[in-house]
Amino acid sequence: MLLRLLTPLLRTISRWPIRIRQRWQWARDEVDVYPGTFVARTAVLGKRVRITGPAYVDPCEVGPYSILGRLIIRSANHYTEYLNIQEMAQRKVIGGRTMLKPMERPVKIGAACWIGDNITILEGVEIGDGAIVGAGAVVTKSIPAYAVAVGNPARVIRYRYPEEIVELIKPVDWWNWSDEKLRANVDLFELDLATVDPAVLKERLARLG
Repeated sequence: MLLRLLTPLLRTISRWPIRIRQRWQWARDEVDVYPGTFVARTAVLGKRVRITGPAYVDPCEVGPYSILGRLIIRSANHYTEYLNIQEMAQRKVIGGRTMLKPMERPVKIGAACWIGDNITILEGVEIGDGAIVGAGAVVTKSIPAYAVAVGNPARVIRYRYPEEIVELIKPVDWWNWSDEKLRANVDLFELDLATVDPAVLKERLARLG
């Protein structure tokens, strides 16, 4: 009986080193996570990711410079074929096997994405670099790079830039640049990519080296 009562406490204590390492990595990479947010121990948050509201984040990958609002990322699912579907009841009360399916396809969010508030992202979804997902969306299918998606279920309504511009910037992984290189190319970040002449952008990108 005593062991049963102490088990949750011992489990929590055993996780402290992992949580400390996680926080150290966030501090090193300037990751900003809103207080009260749950982030799974195996979730990977890239450099300068911001989570701006309380969120639940299952194991996933989030690329550098992405912004996430109040959201739920679900990389796992339940078995639905059995009488009970609640994991806690199944394991602790009934004494049966887990109701959680193996995690086969964790969510992947690219770099420099904007994921709005009150969004749910489901297992296996991949969101491309630079994509925007509007508030209230339920994302059940992958979203291409630089697309704008809204709704339940989420669907692509447009792209942030013309197709030719998207193709030009796809290879530009600026989120991996040093701070010095970012500042040296400030003019590139002040271009209106929705209206810029593709020839002008192509010439500017050629000077990146």
